[in-house]
Amino acid sequence: MTEIPEHLLRRSRERRAALGLSSGEGGEPAESGTTTPAVTEAPTPARAAASTEVATTAEAPVPAVMEEPAPTYIAPPRGPHKTRVPYWVMPVLIAIPLWAFLYPAAFTSHKKAVVTDPLVLGQQIYTSAGCAGCHGATGGGGVGPALHGGQAKLTFPNIQDQLNWVKNGSQSLAPGTKYGDPNRPGGQREAKGDMPAFGSTLSPQQIQDVVLYEREKL
Repeated sequence: MTEIPEHLLRRSRERRAALGLSSGEGGEPAESGTTTPAVTEAPTPARAAASTEVATTAEAPVPAVMEEPAPTYIAPPRGPHKTRVPYWVMPVLIAIPLWAFLYPAAFTSHKKAVVTDPLVLGQQIYTSAGCAGCHGATGGGGVGPALHGGQAKLTFPNIQDQLNWVKNGSQSLAPGTKYGDPNRPGGQREAKGDMPAFGSTLSPQQIQDVVLYEREKL
């Protein structure tokens, strides 16, 4: 027969005593609150094994629950870090090209160049007033007579006569009317009635400038 350890027998006796059963070793029955006598039973191998199982179960330590560590979050790899451009930088970036464009202008003169040369002014008037349309861009002639090569001076040796001609025109003259220097090589010119009067569209100074251009530059 297998020998039961002493401490297991002691615990079995204590448990049986707590249940009001006989200790099984000839002792007195455990006292209880009633007068009912305890029944003394001899321990049997089955009961001893049950007692041993109960004691073993009661004595077996409860295995400790191992807490698993919380998983550590590992961020996925990211691409190269891009620094966000502050909002205030955008107006600065836009203003830089504008500043580069306007900066040189701050050191230049804002005064418009004024043309004072009468020959330059006369050339501008000759083109804008319509003289070039009749006498040619270079004074070679067309609808009107040629003026280049000194022809204007040959027709009007006196500049005042040419000024009056440009001012009054020939539209008030009858076709075939002679005008200009009688001693002109080839004789005087004949009016055709197509020379407009510029006295109402050009100032005296403008007429003087354009006549000077016709006499000196064409």
